[in-house]
Amino acid sequence: MSKLKEADFYYGAILSHLFTNGICPMMIEGGSDRQVYEFTTNQEDFKLFAKYRSMPIVTLQDGYSSWQFSFSPSDISELKTYIGDAKHLSVGLVCGNEPLNKSEIAILHKEEISEILALGKESLTISRKEGERAFRISIGGGREQAMQIKCNRKY
Repeated sequence: MSKLKEADFYYGAILSHLFTNGICPMMIEGGSDRQVYEFTTNQEDFKLFAKYRSMPIVTLQDGYSSWQFSFSPSDISELKTYIGDAKHLSVGLVCGNEPLNKSEIAILHKEEISEILALGKESLTISRKEGERAFRISIGGGREQAMQIKCNRKY
């Protein structure tokens, strides 16, 4: 029997979330640093590019949790290809925390990924203040100018 890897727990969380929302995926590519899933639903077909961070980064401000996600040159190339496809693209960022039931999933859509890639970014930092109903992704200009992503967003 093979041993489970840390990535199995985080990607399993995203799959469990999808199953409980009535969406059944088919994995088309996988690895320890990211996985890509393709979905067929009664509404539309789409791809989900998933990444995870097991713990938030240390911040200087109380009540904030932040996670940094890096994208390799091949990730960026692949994302650009998916953006050009007719299918919808979502990027699922599993934001791990301790205890594990404090972990969250942030969903970015094709348009937001395009905007981030157009800025030439190879990484993004996503944060959430305790009690807020949206994640924020810094795109320059401070917290007030950040891209907001609703916490309860669908794929």
